[in-house]
Amino acid sequence: MARNRFLSKLLKFSNKQSENLRTPELSPKLASEPSNPAKPTAIEVAANTPEVIEPVVTQSAPTKPASATPAKRGKVALPANFDAAIYLKLNPDLGTAVDPVAHYLNHGHQESWRIVTVPEIRFSATRAYDPARETVMVVSHEASRSGAPILALNLVQRLSSQYNVVALILGDGPLLEAFETAAVATMASARLKNNVQYTPLAIEKLCKDFKFKFALVNSMECRVVLEPLARHYVPAIPLIHEFASAYPNSNMLFSDAKLWSSDLVFSADLTWESAQDSCPALQPLSAHIIPQGHCALPKQAPSKEKAQSESDYLRNKMRPTTDTDRKFVILGAGYVNFRKGADLFIQSAIKTMLTPGGEKFRFVWIGKGYNPDVEDGYSVYLADQIKRSGLKDRFVMLDETSAIETAYEEADLLFISSRLDPLPNVAIDAMGARLPVLCFDKATGISDFLSSCGLRESCIADYLDVDSAVQKIFALADSSELYEQAVNRSHEASAAYFDMDKYVAELESIGANAATRAQQEKQDVKTILDSGLFNSPDGNTEQTVQRYVRTWASGINPQPPRPDFKPDVYLAEHGVAIANSDPFADYIRANRPQGSWN
Repeated sequence: MARNRFLSKLLKFSNKQSENLRTPELSPKLASEPSNPAKPTAIEVAANTPEVIEPVVTQSAPTKPASATPAKRGKVALPANFDAAIYLKLNPDLGTAVDPVAHYLNHGHQESWRIVTVPEIRFSATRAYDPARETVMVVSHEASRSGAPILALNLVQRLSSQYNVVALILGDGPLLEAFETAAVATMASARLKNNVQYTPLAIEKLCKDFKFKFALVNSMECRVVLEPLARHYVPAIPLIHEFASAYPNSNMLFSDAKLWSSDLVFSADLTWESAQDSCPALQPLSAHIIPQGHCALPKQAPSKEKAQSESDYLRNKMRPTTDTDRKFVILGAGYVNFRKGADLFIQSAIKTMLTPGGEKFRFVWIGKGYNPDVEDGYSVYLADQIKRSGLKDRFVMLDETSAIETAYEEADLLFISSRLDPLPNVAIDAMGARLPVLCFDKATGISDFLSSCGLRESCIADYLDVDSAVQKIFALADSSELYEQAVNRSHEASAAYFDMDKYVAELESIGANAATRAQQEKQDVKTILDSGLFNSPDGNTEQTVQRYVRTWASGINPQPPRPDFKPDVYLAEHGVAIANSDPFADYIRANRPQGSWN
């Protein structure tokens, strides 16, 4: 009987829900009132609203966002920035016949994954927009306290002395507040990363609100913004720190990056060579090789007591008071993963300890990602490797720390054991703190720098060769003369080589030249489009013409604009009146002269 009563109630509930779905004007009840009505969330809850506003949207949704006054249904309010067109476009499961406003009020507000509008542009409370200044954009793939975001933040801070800087952040992280303080405006959303439908809408919004001179796109992780920026004639300059070989589809990714970029900037020769190896279309082309500047690490501002406690904890772990003699401490740092070579670091520690004299060494790794009790991947194998080695307290794995300067003070050597690490900030920071650096050859751009300092023999081990690394460790530990030479040469050279002022100045120069070319590109597209002479299977539209112009400007798979014209021959034999202009556009402006190009 109890079972029958339960089934009867379940059937009544199911029928009621079906009725609600068939009658969208009925408003579902909210589960509870907001805990803090003075501070509403993104879904605003209005109490005691007798009047119901029911805007009706036809099948062709409006292109403008909804009114700033939220529409309300029962206790649910439409967000002030709700965009009906975007709601339908980015939620294709709804179809086109659905009233987006009614759907949101009845169902969508309970589905947090639905996109209702482009991310908000947040203006700084401390840095005002100056109409007398030019405006630039800096793009970061996230706001974590890691290499690329820290560099992006430093760029925002440096450029803000001369420009209105707008920061576009494609993810979350603890540095978001620092970006919002340093930039005049910030747009941030984790939903933007790799979202080829959503990101163009965000770029369109930014380009409507600001006139950008150029955009610095920090890392290939931000590549989703390149084409949308180019479509708005904003010259995009990717700062590429990654090895192309780390991407499974690198040929397509890097050819697309070159197609839609004004310039490519690599932080080291190794990364540029990797891109050329992975993408043959880049081999005849050129790129800028500019080592990044020394970045200032954002302060976490803990209390004085907490900072001292963290520093004391780190000192005790690196140099325990139980030590009867001073150890030679070798530091490894970075997120614990295969690319960073944490296993190679451990293997080097084992080899060092097993070598006569190895008892004088201690190895310490600092960084996030070591969770053998939680994950069943890389960390588990590292933990087993450490346990079976018998290293005990002579090897320490520590979480990331706010007292990294203390680690540099206590360590005797930084060992970059990475398999692929273009130009790690930790190495630049260490050399600035007079800590020598050891790395593997051909695995990081730091090896090129150390070689230029005359430190190949003492500080560069053979490619991923643990035995070679152990030999270098003993040599540096046993010879004070060799050690001091490594310290002094790397410290002095790094100050000039990793110069942030010089780095930013070079990027500004590249950006200024790119801005001039972008304006010419816009004019060339208009000239070709207005002429009606463009002959493409995809039609004579601004998008197809612009893509054609970009292929010739970038050198990526250039095609003739029509069967009876050869742009390369025209450029070689006739030339163009305006530097960097498109040959077909110049041909049209020159009243279509005849020649071997026809």
